[in-house]
Amino acid sequence: MIRTALLMVGKDLRLFVRDKVALMLAVLLPLVLVTVFGTIMSGMGGGGGGGGMPAVDLALLDLDDSATSRAMVAALADMDGIDLDVRAPTGDADADRAALRELVHDGDVPFAAVLPPGFGEGAELRLLRDPGRDLSQQLLMIGLVRALFEVRGEDMAWELQNRALAEAGIPEEWMARVEAFTIPFRAAMESLFDDADAAGLLADADADGSAADDDEDADTGPDFQDIMMAVLPVEAEDVLPEGRQSNITYMVSHAVSGMTVMMLMFSLVGFARSLLEERDDGTLRRLLCAPIDVRAILLSKALGSWVVGLGLTLILFVYASMLFDLDVASRWDTLLVISAVTAASTTGFALLIAAVATSDKQADGLSTILILVMSALGGAWMPLLFMPEVVQTAARFTLPFWSIDAYQSTFWNGLHWTDPAVLRNLGVLLAVAAALFVVASRLFRRRYTGAPAR
Repeated sequence: MIRTALLMVGKDLRLFVRDKVALMLAVLLPLVLVTVFGTIMSGMGGGGGGGGMPAVDLALLDLDDSATSRAMVAALADMDGIDLDVRAPTGDADADRAALRELVHDGDVPFAAVLPPGFGEGAELRLLRDPGRDLSQQLLMIGLVRALFEVRGEDMAWELQNRALAEAGIPEEWMARVEAFTIPFRAAMESLFDDADAAGLLADADADGSAADDDEDADTGPDFQDIMMAVLPVEAEDVLPEGRQSNITYMVSHAVSGMTVMMLMFSLVGFARSLLEERDDGTLRRLLCAPIDVRAILLSKALGSWVVGLGLTLILFVYASMLFDLDVASRWDTLLVISAVTAASTTGFALLIAAVATSDKQADGLSTILILVMSALGGAWMPLLFMPEVVQTAARFTLPFWSIDAYQSTFWNGLHWTDPAVLRNLGVLLAVAAALFVVASRLFRRRYTGAPAR
């Protein structure tokens, strides 16, 4: 029995090694995944890859144009955690504010700030924010605190203290008495926010929950953003696009979009692999001998794959609507168009895999590598705003990026499929679908029919 088992092991190993491409993919897959995910996590964590957490995008309009406001702009521009886009005033303050609001409304930037006239004399900064981006807002608030302390100096500590006391209900006539007892507090606040390392520790503590005594207290305690908004000289306005559900967070809408695209690629590759099965079973040979146009064989696979893909997205979105109360019905036409185009581009990718691979093992290995790498780089697993800049650039060369961005445009920004931003994504996906189908068709004709590629 042992001798028979060893002989069969030898036979299986020889068969495995004989398929050189499958063997290479089996070795290459873990190496590629370790490289890709190691690079991403290293960059996010600020390790050897460098970079740390990506900066938060902030558009800014200075309507005060005073020494204090210019110092505030300079302080924000120097912040490592803020990517500042300073907008030049046009002379029409109302139009300038409306333009900033539109940037946030359309999802071009998550936050915009206005330094109003009188900012140098104590007027409050006005913050336009996209609600639901909690982590980004926490990082932004830390940057604003540091910039305000840098610009307004020691007066800032007393201003924060007065605001905190007012929020606690302390009468104004008691303020002078309280001030005498809080001089050490003012000094501590100044030293805390003058030190960049200390501010960084504050960010880390808030991000990982280390400032909380335990999970229960963290859930029931005061929110960091609420505290900072109450004591900072900042007036916030939530800019909520029409059509966005108030009960849906950015992470939920992104997870639904990203997982839909990734699983669609896996499913359609499995469907397109029927070409390999029909070749091995002899069905394909009989079809090629029949008096039919050979292009009809590949076209049938493409149409079948497209129908399956459209059906799968329908099932996934209906399930998401039941599980997360996601509003699918009111935007059914936009989701249908995006899903149809996404299924077409994914079908092209699946047919290319089926035309390139010569065995099931090759198809499995090649598709797994490409799908996982494209999903990681394209933002299917986590939003790109949490990833290093080099990954955000590479994402544009992946198929999932354009599909996820289109889905997010409707789920998060409330855009219709006729909006130019969505049409751009659809155009890229259709071009990718056409290019992949042409390449797959030529490979299919050359490999399975012996006809020269045209």
